[in-house]
Amino acid sequence: MPIIGDDFPEKITVYSGTLRKFTGAKVDPYARFVGYILLKPLNIAVQGQRNVNNALGNLPVHTSVAPDEKLLFGWGPLHVIHDKVVHLGSYEHLSVMIALGESFHETYGAKVLWELTKAAAGPDDLTPHFSQWKSNLHAYSGAFSATDFGLLVEEYIRLYPYPVNIQMLDAVFPPRVIADALSALMRITGGEEKEVTFTGSAIIAWIGAIAEWLCDLQITIYDDNGEQLRKTHPDREPQVTMIFVKNPSINFSFEPHSQNAAGIADLSLVDHTYPAAVHATPFGGRVAWQSLLPRVFGRSFHILDHEESKSFGTMIGSAARMFEGLALGKGHEHIELVSTKNQSNTASYGAGLVQTLGNWFPELRRFQGRMERSLKLTHDEASTSYVEQLSKIRAACHCGICTSKDKLQPGQEGIPPTHGYCLAALTETIISLGLSLSRMTVAARLYPTRTGIQNYYLGQVSKRLEARGSHWTEHFKIVFGTEWNAPDARRLQNAVQMFTGSRPAKDTPENLVAISHEGICAYFVALETSHKADQEQQVKLIRVISGSINVGEKLFDRACLGQVDGADPEDPWEELRYDHLPQPLFCK
Repeated sequence: MPIIGDDFPEKITVYSGTLRKFTGAKVDPYARFVGYILLKPLNIAVQGQRNVNNALGNLPVHTSVAPDEKLLFGWGPLHVIHDKVVHLGSYEHLSVMIALGESFHETYGAKVLWELTKAAAGPDDLTPHFSQWKSNLHAYSGAFSATDFGLLVEEYIRLYPYPVNIQMLDAVFPPRVIADALSALMRITGGEEKEVTFTGSAIIAWIGAIAEWLCDLQITIYDDNGEQLRKTHPDREPQVTMIFVKNPSINFSFEPHSQNAAGIADLSLVDHTYPAAVHATPFGGRVAWQSLLPRVFGRSFHILDHEESKSFGTMIGSAARMFEGLALGKGHEHIELVSTKNQSNTASYGAGLVQTLGNWFPELRRFQGRMERSLKLTHDEASTSYVEQLSKIRAACHCGICTSKDKLQPGQEGIPPTHGYCLAALTETIISLGLSLSRMTVAARLYPTRTGIQNYYLGQVSKRLEARGSHWTEHFKIVFGTEWNAPDARRLQNAVQMFTGSRPAKDTPENLVAISHEGICAYFVALETSHKADQEQQVKLIRVISGSINVGEKLFDRACLGQVDGADPEDPWEELRYDHLPQPLFCK
């Protein structure tokens, strides 16, 4: 059956305002129409419509002093997502594109739409190019980032009882299998079938979240031993049954499912708070600040939180004291790290860093007293204390990441501990996160992705392996130097990585002042009002929100203050001038 039937009109009237918005966002109107036809059978439920309405009605926008809405951040009033043509008929196509961008990288999500189209197309259908799907998805990506959808996806993944480590998603789960699973779900919502059973690994968590958050279907989840893990409607028969199995896979069946339940899984408080299974995947959801460290790092953080709590708290406090010395121009053994520029950023050292960590990660507040005691030490005493506590944590971990080369067992090089994460690298990750978050303000209810925090940890692991065998002063410089004295472009990259799970590498010159990546926008707040010369000598405040860089209807992903050195002449930056900025803004 063709996608486009005989009822497709020969002539279509498009408002000029709509055309401007579609062009400004690089959204192809025909691809939008094909998506509408393909995804309409999803039939979003009333509760799902409320969820989508709440999401679209609360999209953030931050204005600048530039007149006529010519420089906004987030989702300006002229953004394509607000155009009535985008919403015409139903929310299904828009919601699926946003949900794909929320849990998968945009390229993978676009491939799913591409495969969905190819599977449904008739011989005479004109199917959109892959690049058109990618542009459409990119325009809307991030619209669910401050909703419960990402939290629900992660909640489903947490139910998966087995460890999983996937680096290349396409190699394990070709986009076609997700497209097929989505089609199977639409046969339920479209009334063609009464129930479906999905059997697979953690990847089916996304299908479950779609079925619950958008379609309000009755869902029951089991592990492969028959234990019930979740039931959304206890008094009703399931329309969607999910069975988690250990091997990476995804299968579905419309045959009636009979389950001789082995009982309901009964997790202890420790198992629920500090999950034992390590889930390292390039897809996932978001984790609330108040439970981020135990939810992401599980049993490894439990060890730091309990057995090694004294060393853990003291090491963080000692590091905060060392950064205080460096900010105030002391610490001659770290001359490369002395940074009086950081004096104005009091949240990045001393009591300010301790407060920063407690504000962002409430689970660290109980260590505040121990951290603050270390602040009373001299710089040299804090350095000695830091090394002592790090040695104790390394001894407790003794993995292939933190153990000295001469003490490694054969084949242990780079191998993490059985509980999942190197304790030394994890402690250094938490300290580095504090440095990155110290001059950052984040939109309400916008939470980091699990993959973003895990990738931040992997970055620290790489630094630790690079520093292995070095004197402790050199080790400290390698592990923390790039974050303590981070240039502007790196700080913006760090910010979007936390909230997207991937790190932008293309078009990130030194004078970068704003970036939008995978639906998340990070920029220097000074762009809203002014960008004075004396601010160059300070650590500038970063704002993180969902959305893009808006110049009227046009959406940009990068903005630099001043000319871009080494710019590709085949891919030029667009020059924009604003009275409140000292130099032109170059965008692309």
